[in-house]
Amino acid sequence: MRYLLDTNLLCKETNPRARNWIVQHQLQIAIASMTVAEIAQGIEALPQSKRRTRLKLFLDELLEDYPVLPFDTAAALAWARYVTQAGRPLPVRDSIIAAVALANNLEVVTENASDFANIETVNPMKD
Repeated sequence: MRYLLDTNLLCKETNPRARNWIVQHQLQIAIASMTVAEIAQGIEALPQSKRRTRLKLFLDELLEDYPVLPFDTAAALAWARYVTQAGRPLPVRDSIIAAVALANNLEVVTENASDFANIETVNPMKD
């Protein structure tokens, strides 16, 4: 694996640029357990509807298609170093995704590189 997909990019999977990048790199991609939690929470917050059913199927496909990397001990230790070295408050969810990337030596694929200070990022949405 080489890349960890950020939640925001997965939510743009229907965008042709994002989709093409994901398809081209599919065998090198993982997702963080925090990303699964963020998507699942969004689904749980929706009323029963076709949209909720469609998003649930999307999550099920993600879980089949990509390895899910946990926030384990190595990631917890990486998180402690990362947030301390940042010297400023960081969004908790993004910092956990960053820590999983650091613990697994992966680049974060995101449209919001500014959310991942001092982390190697790739933005497939840029020209």
